[in-house]
Amino acid sequence: MEAVMKKIVGIVAICCLFCTPFVTLLAEGEEETTGETPTETPTAPGPDYSDFNYWSNLCTGALPLTEEEKASCTAFMSQMSNSSQDLRNKIAEIESEREKIAEDISYYGQLIMGYQADADALNGEIAELNGEIAVKDKEIQEKEKKVDESQAEIDAAQEKIIERMVIAQETMRINKFLDILMGAKSFEDFIRIANGLTTITEYDEKVMQDLGVLIDQLNEEKAELEVAKGELAEKRQVVVDKQNEILAMKYQAQIVEEEYRLKAAELVDLGNKYAADIEAIQETMRAITEKLNEVVAAPGWTYPVAGGYIHPGAGTWYYASGGLHLGADFVAPKGTPLLAVGNGVILNSVNGCGDGWLGNGCVGPGGSWGGGNQIDALFKINGGLYAVKYSHMLLDTPIPKGTVVMAGDVVGAVGMSGNATGPHSHIEVYYLGGAENFTAYATNWDGNLSFHCEWYTAALAHICENGAGAPCRVRPESVFGG
Repeated sequence: MEAVMKKIVGIVAICCLFCTPFVTLLAEGEEETTGETPTETPTAPGPDYSDFNYWSNLCTGALPLTEEEKASCTAFMSQMSNSSQDLRNKIAEIESEREKIAEDISYYGQLIMGYQADADALNGEIAELNGEIAVKDKEIQEKEKKVDESQAEIDAAQEKIIERMVIAQETMRINKFLDILMGAKSFEDFIRIANGLTTITEYDEKVMQDLGVLIDQLNEEKAELEVAKGELAEKRQVVVDKQNEILAMKYQAQIVEEEYRLKAAELVDLGNKYAADIEAIQETMRAITEKLNEVVAAPGWTYPVAGGYIHPGAGTWYYASGGLHLGADFVAPKGTPLLAVGNGVILNSVNGCGDGWLGNGCVGPGGSWGGGNQIDALFKINGGLYAVKYSHMLLDTPIPKGTVVMAGDVVGAVGMSGNATGPHSHIEVYYLGGAENFTAYATNWDGNLSFHCEWYTAALAHICENGAGAPCRVRPESVFGG
């Protein structure tokens, strides 16, 4: 309506130019300028955080981040926390629980075990809400289009009335009525005053009546539009709230994982260190001595996990985020075959654990703490004798001790038993000397589950690549790549 009043004032002013000396009018809302255009320093656009799942997974995941990703994640977390006081409070509360988490990792590990299911449910609700938002967005666009069309129709009708009024006033003394017309506060007020000053035709009267109907209709449409926008804003806030709930859960899971990693090797060191019933294992080995003598050395290493890869945040010696890690985590879907890396025999086989969680120390009799279902195998590869530990296997898939295997044979399947939050196999490799000692070592193994390479910080003194002699730990990446 302000735009229409400017047009009216402009028309009246033009008429006045013919009757009076120079008149200057400054329309409301306009400003005088010096002729110089102010310049603004352009700012580079920041990352697009609209893909919540991508950013929440990236920023609360285990993968190591680049410096650029770290900066983007800091900004993402800041943006999300700024969107909700509740989220800020939850993050502060989680941070305050770090000491409790470190003291009772198993409890917190169980607590976050169901987070993924909760997050999946919330993501389903978010997807449904986003569908409703898309419908509401379309509805708003249609309403805005309708409002624009109504406004255009009103503007056209107003133009006609103004034009006809100007024509009708050509024979009148405009100056006499200028002050009265300029006192109009709205277009409707202008029409009312003008109607009292001059005679209008039936046609003009009809046009003005129609115009009044259009204006009422426009006001109704604008009111409906505001209601729709309010509903849309409410739905979007619900989405933000649910996203914040997911983010808080993921953040707590990240804290639990960080604290676990800092003491993981220590927990393993406190667990079982020797295989159970070693006499039975030795008896089994002696019973298959002839078969052991027939085992020939494999010419090279076979990759242990079909189609798997080494998790970049959980490589050997240290986690990317800190804390000792004495093997490599090979990631693959649950049920993926685990393969013998060479020719040899299964020394120890442990079974009995279902899916685990961070801090779950489940292990069958005579296994390494937290390793869940696992096997220890002895291999002849090239001229060397090696032991390999496979952990976190799927329930009921570890093959029995005493089984002679060839490179590439299936020895079990990827699971997430014991101390694990997702399907993978933690694999450790030990160099034990020359391949010629294969049978003697198998029949006399004392059941030491670190093969005398120690656990925790003591293990760092037994790393082959640092010059330690047999027995020593081999970095799996050095033989399998990654």
